[in-house]
Amino acid sequence: MKILFLSSQLPHSRVIGGHKIVYQRIARLAARGHQVGLCTFRDEAEDKYLADIEPHVSEIERVPLPEPLHGIRKAWHCLVHSHAPLFSSLRSTAMQRTVGDMVERSRYDVVIAEFTRMGQYLFRNPYLPAVRRIVSCHLSPTTVASKQLDLTRWPPQYVRLWICMKHLKQMEFDIYRSVDRVLVLTAEERYTLLRYAPDVHINVIPYCVDVDHFRPRTPLTGEKGIVYTGDYDDDANTDAVTWFYEWVWPDLKLRHPDLKFYVIGPNPSRSMRELGRRDKGIVVTGEVSDIRPYFSKSHVYVCPVRMGSGMRGKILEAMSSQLPVVSTTLGAQGIPAQSGENCFLADDPAIMAEDISLLLEDENLRQRMETNARRLVQQRFSWERGIDLLEQVINEVTRKTRY
Repeated sequence: MKILFLSSQLPHSRVIGGHKIVYQRIARLAARGHQVGLCTFRDEAEDKYLADIEPHVSEIERVPLPEPLHGIRKAWHCLVHSHAPLFSSLRSTAMQRTVGDMVERSRYDVVIAEFTRMGQYLFRNPYLPAVRRIVSCHLSPTTVASKQLDLTRWPPQYVRLWICMKHLKQMEFDIYRSVDRVLVLTAEERYTLLRYAPDVHINVIPYCVDVDHFRPRTPLTGEKGIVYTGDYDDDANTDAVTWFYEWVWPDLKLRHPDLKFYVIGPNPSRSMRELGRRDKGIVVTGEVSDIRPYFSKSHVYVCPVRMGSGMRGKILEAMSSQLPVVSTTLGAQGIPAQSGENCFLADDPAIMAEDISLLLEDENLRQRMETNARRLVQQRFSWERGIDLLEQVINEVTRKTRY
């Protein structure tokens, strides 16, 4: 099968977040004998990772990033443009042409747009020949915007978000209706999208984990640590750290004065870095080449996510590493979480602090939860199972009567 992937950034093995899914899908489909191509935007900071992805693809095209929207242009797009800023900020005629040229030149059987934003290049693209099309929705922009509205209290910001959400919803579901199949990470997300658009064809392919890479971590040191990982370009991750610091961390510090909180991942904001300078118990690392050493320093993985949608593979990576998890209900969406058995679920800050403290203090509980969590990931979320599901969808789509 000849499969073209569209990605907003270069996928590679060391990336954090959803683009790790893109890398694994490309590498593992190529290992199964498929011919895989990649079309992505070019960020010179990612050039050092080219050698990581090139062995897995038959061809790769990188298009210059579009000029970012600022000020009046951004406001104009939000208020009156037919495309919401989330899509307009990534809109590129050069990308439209390149996608069309690659499909025409290499005769791909199917194109998979990873993340809904990239789905715009499969929708009303005048340069795109007839080809089967799949959009992989890692998280629904409309669902994310809806949750942001729920958390917004300042009236002017609420009005702006409400207007943007109207355009966003229209664009998102126009894209989904135009393609052959939509992929989501959780059953919850599938039901949510079907409520908006019952006519869209949706399959669930969960986030998966390399259980050989994320092995049970090395024995703990004497230091007490907790950890959170994410790409902080995503507002949901920045909000999670901020909320945890303001509402959970003070209680934990009173109970465990020597506790360390590791905040791992690229693009931390200035205010997040300031937390690390102000509080010696907080370590904000920025991008790291390997998160596993920080898992080894930690007793608990925390996921205080209040915004967004989709599935948090970071939790599965922690579980696979036998690192016990304390998460909000939203953070554990899509995972068959059983509070007290394979994780703790807590939406109230006092309960979250209590659960974390219990795991820090009770080694037997921690070990039982670690074992149960690792077993869950091995049985339900291995990459072999995930690629089997993806191949099944691709085969279903390409077996349709061709254009």
